[in-house]
Amino acid sequence: MRTLFFGWLTVLSLLLASCAPPVASGPTAAPKAAEPTPKAAAPAAKAPAATPKPAADQAKSGGLLKYAARQDEGTLDIHTTGRNLAAEQAGLGYSGLLQYDPADGRKITNDLAESYQISTDGKKVTFVLRKNVKWHDGKAFSSEDVKFNFDRWMKPPEGVAITRKEIVTAVDRVATPDPSTVEVYLKYPSPFFMAGIALSSAVMLPPQYLKDHKTMEFNILGTGPFKLKRYNRGASLEYVKNESYFIAGRPYLDGIIQYIIPDATARIAAFRTGQVKAMFSSSSTMTASHAELLRTQMADKVSVARFPGMVLGILYENVTAPPFNDLKVRQAVDMALDRKKMIEVVEGRGEIVGPMVRGPWSLPEDELMKRPGYRGATAQDVEKAKALLAEAGYPRGFSAEMMSNNIYTNQATLVQSQLKAIGLDITIRMLDTPTLERRFLARDFSLSFYLPGHPIDEPDLFLSFWVTGGGRNYGGVSDKEVDALYQQQSGEMDVAKRKEIVLQAQRRILDLSGSPVTYHHLYETAYWKCVKGYYPEKRVAGHNDVKRQDVWLDDGCR
Repeated sequence: MRTLFFGWLTVLSLLLASCAPPVASGPTAAPKAAEPTPKAAAPAAKAPAATPKPAADQAKSGGLLKYAARQDEGTLDIHTTGRNLAAEQAGLGYSGLLQYDPADGRKITNDLAESYQISTDGKKVTFVLRKNVKWHDGKAFSSEDVKFNFDRWMKPPEGVAITRKEIVTAVDRVATPDPSTVEVYLKYPSPFFMAGIALSSAVMLPPQYLKDHKTMEFNILGTGPFKLKRYNRGASLEYVKNESYFIAGRPYLDGIIQYIIPDATARIAAFRTGQVKAMFSSSSTMTASHAELLRTQMADKVSVARFPGMVLGILYENVTAPPFNDLKVRQAVDMALDRKKMIEVVEGRGEIVGPMVRGPWSLPEDELMKRPGYRGATAQDVEKAKALLAEAGYPRGFSAEMMSNNIYTNQATLVQSQLKAIGLDITIRMLDTPTLERRFLARDFSLSFYLPGHPIDEPDLFLSFWVTGGGRNYGGVSDKEVDALYQQQSGEMDVAKRKEIVLQAQRRILDLSGSPVTYHHLYETAYWKCVKGYYPEKRVAGHNDVKRQDVWLDDGCR
C-alpha cells in the first residue's frame, strides 16, 4: 500500500491536533495530546497571524483571481451541507472562532476569537472575541451571534438538517456574559471540540438573516474577506473585496470569479490557456492523467499538488427498508465489492481502508486484507454471496436503483458490474447534487455511491457516518454497540485508550456491512505559480483553507 503524501509525521501531528484540547490558550500550534487529568489553563493570549505574511514590498494588492469549479452546489448554507465545494464557494465570505492555518494545515489559529482559555477540568472554554468586527451588512458582530450559531447546531429549526452536528456533541450550553465573551460549557472534556470549532463548517452565519429564513439558500452574509457580488447559476460566482474586513490590509485581491465548467476536459483547457489560474481542490475534480499532463508539459508555469482528501467512497444502502435491512443481503454486497479494482478505476488515487481514512486511527492493513472484498472478490466469495442472497429469500437476486452524480460515474459503473456478478440488476440514475442531497435526507433511495468526507482525520467525524442520527448517516445504520463505542471514544482523553475504542467501533461497523467503504480518495489540484499565498501541499483536506485572504497575484496572473 502506498504511503500518503504527508507521511506519518504529518498524520501524527494532526492526530495530536484533533485528539486533545490544549491546556494553554495560545493557539500557535496544534493542541498537545491530553493527559487523563487536564492541567491548569494558562492565561489567555493573543494568537499570531494565521499565515506567514509576505514582506510589504513582496505582496501585491489588487487583481482578480479567476478559477474553475466543476458544478453548482445545492446550497451555500455551510451548516446544512457536508459538501466541500459548498464550503469553498461560501467560505470566502465567512469566519469562525478558530481556523486551520492555510500555511500549515496541522496548526490551529485564531479567527474571530482573539484568545481563548480552557478551565482546569477541561469542561469550560472561554473565547474572547475581536473588537470592531462587522457583518457584511454593517451590523456589529457580538457574542450573541456566536450563541445563535451554537443553538442552531444543537437544536436546528424544524426541517433543517445540520450535517456536521458532531461539532457540538460534547456541548452542554453556551453563555454570553458580555458582547465580547463567549463561555462554552461541555458535558465532558472533549478531545475533539477545539479541533471541530476550527473547521470550515463551524463558521458563523448571520442571525439577522436566519431569524427570518430557515437557511442561507444561495446567499452569503458573513464577516469574511470577500462579499458575494453576483451568482449566475450554472455560469459563475463573483466576489468582491470586503473593505471592512477585520484584518488590516487583507484580502490582497480585489475580487474572485469562480467559473462553473462541468466538463473536465474543458476545465483543463481553460487552465492550460490561462483563462483560469487555479483549480482549487474543493472546486475541481482533476483526473490523475490530467495531473500528469500538467506536470510534464507545464512544469515551468504551474504547480500540481497531491494530498489526502479525507474522503471515503461509500456505497450507501438504505438499511431501514428491504432488501438492505437484511444483514445477509448487506454481507453479500460487501463480499462482491472488489476494493483493489476500485483503486484501478480511480487511476491509483486511493487507499484501501475501513470506516476511517488511512492514518493513525485506521484498522491495520493486514487485518482488512483478511476480509472478503478487501482481499479481492474471489470466485469462492462470489458463490458465498449468492448463497447468502438465497438464504435471505433472493435466490435469483433482485433489481435496485443506485443514485449517484456524474462526478462518480466510473466508480458507480464498477459497483454496478461487481454486483451483477452475484445476480443483482442495478440501474444507475445520475442526479444533480441538490436532488441527490434531498433524497439522502428524505432517505428516498435504495443504493447510492457517494464520496462524503471531513476536513480532518477525526473519529468523532468519520464514525458518525454509522452512528444513530449521525449528520450524514444517510443509510440509517443504527446499532447500540456502535453508538456506545462512539460515545466512549468521544470522551476519552487518553489517546492510546481512545484508539483501541475506535478500532473496536470500526470492527463492529464492518461486521454490520451497512454502507460499506470502498476506498479513501486522494486529491490533486493545480495552480499557476504566479498565484501566491496558497499552500495546498501543506493542507490535510480540501475543506479547509477556503478564505483566500492571503492569496495574491504576481506578474503573469494580473
